[in-house]
Amino acid sequence: MKRNVFRLGFGVMLLAMMASCAKLGEMKPEYFTVNPNPLEVKAGKVEGTITANFPEKYFKKNATVVVTPVLRYEGGEATSAPSTYQGEKVEGNNETIQYKAGGTVTQSFSFDYVPEMAQSVLTLRFKATVGKKNKVVEIPDVDIAVGCLATSTLADASTVKPAYAKDNFVRDTKEVTEADIMFAIQQSNVKTNDDVKALQKAEKAAAKDEKRTVDGISVVSAASPDGGAELNEKLAAARQKNTLSFLKQQKSQAAVDAQYIAQDWEGFKKLVQESSVKDKDLILRVLGSYSDPETREKEIKNLSAAYKELASDILPKLRRSHMALNVTLKGKTDEEILALAESNPDSLNVEELMFAAKLACQSGNKDAAAKYTEANAKQNASDWRTQNNLAALDITKGDLSASKAALDNSDNNGGKGKAEVSFNRGLLSLTDGDTEAAKQYFGQAAGVENLNEGQGVLYIQEGDYAKAISSFGNTTSNNAALAQLLVNENDKAKSILDNVEKKNATTYYMLAICAARGANDADVIANLKKAAELDADYAKRAKTDIEFAKYWPVAEFQAIAK
Repeated sequence: MKRNVFRLGFGVMLLAMMASCAKLGEMKPEYFTVNPNPLEVKAGKVEGTITANFPEKYFKKNATVVVTPVLRYEGGEATSAPSTYQGEKVEGNNETIQYKAGGTVTQSFSFDYVPEMAQSVLTLRFKATVGKKNKVVEIPDVDIAVGCLATSTLADASTVKPAYAKDNFVRDTKEVTEADIMFAIQQSNVKTNDDVKALQKAEKAAAKDEKRTVDGISVVSAASPDGGAELNEKLAAARQKNTLSFLKQQKSQAAVDAQYIAQDWEGFKKLVQESSVKDKDLILRVLGSYSDPETREKEIKNLSAAYKELASDILPKLRRSHMALNVTLKGKTDEEILALAESNPDSLNVEELMFAAKLACQSGNKDAAAKYTEANAKQNASDWRTQNNLAALDITKGDLSASKAALDNSDNNGGKGKAEVSFNRGLLSLTDGDTEAAKQYFGQAAGVENLNEGQGVLYIQEGDYAKAISSFGNTTSNNAALAQLLVNENDKAKSILDNVEKKNATTYYMLAICAARGANDADVIANLKKAAELDADYAKRAKTDIEFAKYWPVAEFQAIAK
């Protein structure tokens, strides 16, 4: 009888020991801490670390546990890389947890963010085995964090003003009509020709044209560099005098600026360089070797064969009085340009149409500016600037497909690598979430007005908030305020948002976040209501945005986020 009782007692004890060896027990949420908590979207990822504190006598000596972080959200779940831990008697290379002392371990997690993760639960999933036969032990899942801050996703590259190529518009243009009075060798008497007659005709026509003003006539009389310096000095002066007398006889009313060149060596050198004269290189070498006019002339004349060619083809062209009639053509007024851009854009050139778009934009008439930009792109399709500006216009409209096509046209017409084109391609890359491409394009966009703001958005998307703040500088925009929010500088963020000139739904939504962080209940409701009125999507977002978790039960909040 006693033996049977002993056997029964020993059997119960053995079963208890076996059960103790096999069972690990439930994991408790308090064993784990998560950083950050709540979770946070940064650079398109939800990342952080989990610290597990296994208590004394929990982790069995012959147990192996695989821990997998899982982020569960409505409609799906995402898993991160698992970590494996082992008891002190398990042979393996995994991190060991002592049975008596317990232990603390840390593992990281990373998930690619999708919008549904804004309302999510971070769960640990376990796969445990015990003993040499790897008996499977069930350990229930443990929820260790709830919700995910998605505030960084408010960064918006589409709100950064794209780059428009500048016009080269000049209202008043210069017209120059040139003519040469040619003189025979060692002569100074004036002989007119067709070019001279055309210059005189142009002067008379300009005098009668209200849009033209004759600025004057410049006269440069010269002698060829042969015949000696003293002779040429007198000859060039005489040619100047006779030319001025001729203009006076022709009743020219233009102011005259006259000078003469005794020996036109520079003109001689230019004509030789442009010619195919024999011993051309040798002649140029002589000119470079000697500065004294007499020595130059002597050395060149020693090149007898070449000199004959110079005497017949080069020197006669230097015996002249060169006249240039300078006229200013008065351009169209701003009012005339805008009227024509509206009624007859074909009558304007590319610069005038670009200028018309700028005038319309400056006056706040964005529709007219867009109309003139589109007309210019159609009329002057081979100008890279018109195609870039059309792309910029499409970016502001949110038509990214059209903007890409226009930028391709710009590239094909000389715009590739231009600062404005590169900047606009960078904005498109940011919109697509391609920060690496954006970084390369922005590197080619030096000098573009809004480059700092574009780079600020880039840094937000990369998760470098300090660089973003530095890049934005004194910019007053939603994106600049967001950078401050992301480093918990709520007062600075609010100050920027208060000063945004044209507030939109995003402005008011971020003001509501500032108010929620500051527990300013009235401002939360007021700003959220404005945001929802301007964009109903913000009402839906607020329902799952844990920035407003405290307000989810509030009736006024529920009335907005319905």
